[in-house]
Order: sequence, then structure tokens, then C-alpha cells
Amino acid sequence: MRKTTATIMLLLAAISGLWLQAEPNLFSSDNFFQWRSALIQYSGMLAVGLMSITMLLALRLPFIEWLTKGLDKSYRLHKHLGIASVLVAVVHWLLAIIPKQLVRAGILDKPVKGAGPNNSDSLYALVRPLRGLAEQVGEVAFYSFVVLAIVALVGVIRYKGFRYSHKLMSLAFLAIAFHSVILIKHSYWPYPITYACLALIWVGSVAAVYSLFGRIGKTKQHTATVANFRFLPQDKVVDLRLSVPNWHGHNSGQFAFIGFPGEEPHPFTIASTNTGTGHVRFLIKELGDFTANLKNRLNIGQELKVEGPYGNFDFNDSAPQLWIAGGIGIAAFTAILQQRQTMNNPPKATLYYCSETLEPKLIEELQQLSSSSQVELRIIDNSRQALLSAEQLVNEVEDLMQRKIWFCGPFAFSSSLQQQLAHFGYPLKHFHSELFELR
Repeated sequence: MRKTTATIMLLLAAISGLWLQAEPNLFSSDNFFQWRSALIQYSGMLAVGLMSITMLLALRLPFIEWLTKGLDKSYRLHKHLGIASVLVAVVHWLLAIIPKQLVRAGILDKPVKGAGPNNSDSLYALVRPLRGLAEQVGEVAFYSFVVLAIVALVGVIRYKGFRYSHKLMSLAFLAIAFHSVILIKHSYWPYPITYACLALIWVGSVAAVYSLFGRIGKTKQHTATVANFRFLPQDKVVDLRLSVPNWHGHNSGQFAFIGFPGEEPHPFTIASTNTGTGHVRFLIKELGDFTANLKNRLNIGQELKVEGPYGNFDFNDSAPQLWIAGGIGIAAFTAILQQRQTMNNPPKATLYYCSETLEPKLIEELQQLSSSSQVELRIIDNSRQALLSAEQLVNEVEDLMQRKIWFCGPFAFSSSLQQQLAHFGYPLKHFHSELFELR
């Protein structure tokens, strides 16, 4: 993940360097409007560049998931870059609007504009009449993009509406792409910054069209039928078993999107190891309106859509391991417990299962799987005792500093535990967590 972030920072630094190359006289100028013009171009290029990368990260492409070490991390980066692009776009808008208002108020003198290139046969002669339209389209698209971004971040809409809002963002991006291409300063055209900017816009535009036509995840979609399901009332969890004939397999710890009739696909951790039979299990916690009603909507033989697998939370390490599951995060560990029964000399492992509601049937299953998989199981009943702490781990796990930690559970729990572990000197590069926040 750090390498991916470093790559993006390097890309932005390259844009900055190429922009400076196209503005050789900027630092020797004391003309306010020359600086304004240059900074409008710079902020606009940064904004559309960030937006383009954001659009690309949303496509669930295998090479993107490989680069970011998991789809959950791709989506986190997608979210953060989306926020950054909006903030830079706001700066771009302020640079364009405020000086105009100051001129109208008589505080600033109106700048004297040049006539520009006067070659009727040039490409610029074709582009120049579109500049007014590009400014209008860009302003409307900017307002739309900001509103959609705020709605998505605040989380005031349901998952289905969230998906539609992102499709509208694709439309807004295409409008911003048109705005950006037309308004690249003509003096930049001979410089590499123009081609770099056009390349980024092209990548973002292809991603936007790909999203608008509903192509995201299509190559990983499979038809599934409900083989069996049961409701665990203590945990308020649906134990769902699907038959997926064309399933190509998965690694323990990965997740998949399930498409239910009349609903957009939702992501859930796969709670079974890969058996090659096409049988896939999910443990689905009641966390909202959709999941709370799921047990009443399922029927044996019902046809669903499964898309996946995704994720890089795969326990692929030979070092001694410490597993920590918070609530429904236990789903990832039921899969690896099953897988260990077929492994030769699996690494030493201890599992902490932390939950406020302990379902007897699930506890019994975990005890049986742990015993047969040579895993030490420790149950933390959070209805009776405090959250698992780093101090407790230090006292109970003698070789903690040599263990690789695999965590799946609430983000706040993960963050708190990492801060505490860092205080005890634990190397956090060995702390693996499934972020699983895809919106």
C-alpha cells in the first residue's frame, strides 16, 4: 500500500515538474493574473489527474488489486483520492471565481488579454470557440461532483443509492474531462505536460464509460443457487450456503459480492475454504435494513449472482500467527481453520474471537475446528469483559513479538489495538487487517 501511495505521489510530483517546465517565466513575474492563470491550470491538472486515478481504482481490476494488496485497500485509496480531488477542485474553482468577483467590485483592474493565435487553419481555431461552453460545463460538473462526493462521504443514502450516485459521478467526470481538455492553456501545447494531462484524462474517461455501462466486475460474476441457510438468533447472523457451479476457487480470507434480487451487490467475507466443489459459505450479520430482512427473503434453490473472489487477506505466511476476530470478522477465520486441516505443518496459530453476542452453535463449531486444526482458541465475551487489549496479548502470548497478526473486525477496534501494540514495541508492518469499508 505504501508503494502504491508513493507511486501516486511520484506521479503528482511529475505533473508539478512538467507544469513548471511549461511556465519558465512564472517566478520572475509580479503580474497577479499571470500567477492566477498558471495556478488555475496547475490546480485543474492536479484535480483531474486525481479524479482519473480515483475512477481507475473503482474498476476492481486484477492488476489494481495486486498493486494495492487487496480490493479493500484499493477502495480506501479510492476514497482518500476522491476527497483530495474535491479539495483541489475547490481551490481551482476559488482561483477562477474570486478574482472575477474582485474585478466586478472594482478592487482589481480588469486584465488585458492577448488576441491569441491567429491561424484559421490551426487546431486552436477549432478549439477556441468551445472554451465558453467548456467553462459552463465545468462549473456545473464541479457543483455536481462536490454534492455527490459529500453525499457519498456522509453516508446518508442506502447502498443502492450510493451505487447510483457513483454512476452520476462518472457522468460528472466526463463533463470535467471535456472542460479540462478544451481549457488547457494554448502555450502549454508544445510541452509534455499537455500530453501527460491528456493521457490521464483518457484513462479516467475510459474508466468512467466502463462504469456507466455496468462492466465493473462482469468477468468475475457467476450464477449461484441457495443450497441451504439458517439463522443464528444469538449472533443475528444468516449462515448462507451457495452452490456456484462455475466457481474458480478462492483463498481463505477473501470476500465476494452477492447480488440479491432487486438489490445491488453487497460484499461479504467467504466463510469456507476452497473445496473445488463450488460450495461457498457466507456468514452475514444483521447490520442494516437489507441484512436485517435477508432471512425472510431467502429460499432454497433461489438464484443469486456472486462476483469474486477479491481481497488479499489470505494468511499466506509461514511465521507463527495470531488471529483476532471482532464480531462477524470471524467469517474469515472459519475458512482458514478448515483449510488448515489439509495443510502439512501449518504455522503455529492462536485465535481470539471477540464478540458481545456468542452464538452457542458457532462457538461449538469453532471449538471443533480449532481442535482439529491445532489452533489455540480463546473466547472474549465483550458483554462481560472489556475489549481485547495489547496488554492482555503481551501477558498471554509469550512470543507475541515474533507473531504475524491477522485482524478482521471493526475499524475502530483495529486502530485502537495497533496504537496500543506500537506502545509495546510491536512492529506494525506485521499487523495485517481487512479494512472492508467499501464506501
